[in-house]
Amino acid sequence: MNIYQKVFAVQQDPKMAKLVRTEFNKFQNYRYFTESQILTKLRPLLKEKRLILLFSDSKEQGFIHEKIEKEHVVKYTKKMEIIDIDKPEEKIIEEFWACGQNIDLAKAKGAADTYAIKYFLSKFFLLPDTEDIDPDKWGAAK
Repeated sequence: MNIYQKVFAVQQDPKMAKLVRTEFNKFQNYRYFTESQILTKLRPLLKEKRLILLFSDSKEQGFIHEKIEKEHVVKYTKKMEIIDIDKPEEKIIEEFWACGQNIDLAKAKGAADTYAIKYFLSKFFLLPDTEDIDPDKWGAAK
């Protein structure tokens, strides 16, 4: 199996059938799924297919930091590499944006990392979300 066949097998595995938003943010009134929920589904399949997943901050795109009033706003790109353990020359490299804000700079960076990685993984591995979050549909339903 080449790396694309292995990723396809992970995407099609029944264990990846759905992602349920089990957590609730009372402050902003929305439900969400956690990084742990994704990794719990994903890690055994990556192990089975002998794939390693690595994340880093991209060196090509600079780290953008602005302070708007009391909030630190950060924007930067993350790099994800999936490497076939049996054929390390076979890899998939993708870059994606991470953005976050908080009054504490470290928390802004941490929130950006967590949010970007969990949503990247859910989209890359085609994890269906059980909740329709299309705001246009919300408006039509009211």
